[in-house]
Amino acid sequence: MDSTGSTGSTGSTGSAVAARISLSNEEIIILTEDFAKDYMKKYDDSHSFDHAMRVKNMATALAISENLTEKQIFIIQLAALTHDINDSKYSNNNEDTQENILRAFFNNLIDDKSMVENIIEIACNVSLSLELAKSPSSYKSIELDCVRDADRIDSLGAIGISRYFTYGIVNKQSNISSIIDNIENRTNILMNNINTDMGKKISTDKYRIIRMFLEDYRITMLCQEFS
Repeated sequence: MDSTGSTGSTGSTGSAVAARISLSNEEIIILTEDFAKDYMKKYDDSHSFDHAMRVKNMATALAISENLTEKQIFIIQLAALTHDINDSKYSNNNEDTQENILRAFFNNLIDDKSMVENIIEIACNVSLSLELAKSPSSYKSIELDCVRDADRIDSLGAIGISRYFTYGIVNKQSNISSIIDNIENRTNILMNNINTDMGKKISTDKYRIIRMFLEDYRITMLCQEFS
């Protein structure tokens, strides 16, 4: 301190090295939504930003039903929004890994690096195919269960049917028969991999719609054969 009682150049130096302004959880969610919306604009409607928002909203409802904390719900919402970033169905060999893309994004928003890694761990392990391929000792958590269940619920009911047809036709050039078979096989597996109590109830209700659709389709096709 100089003779006048001032701190001299310390103020300007302090400004130069001052930590960035912390963002609120709401601001981080909004920025993450903007990031996901822009990144996923190249995806078809089966895995669009609307899908990510539905997963976020359903995962939030499941988390609340499990009496999770605000911090856990915040982590779940961010993981849900980014679980399809750099999805292998839409990525190319020139893109970085999902983990690195999300780490670079969230490190600019969140100071708590352990939280960032938790978000990434969840977002990168939502896939049903990935879960089935892993050993039983692989990463598990109630937060991951909420996001997984929400993603799988979005593959059921009327929305799920529309997503199967969109993906099958746009990305696989599949015929209707192949898509029908995929719906039946995939949803059978999916229903054995729902973990939360609320998720089981919702998925059971939506699975009835799938079964009704498949039954009606097969009856119609059978009648056509004998007409």
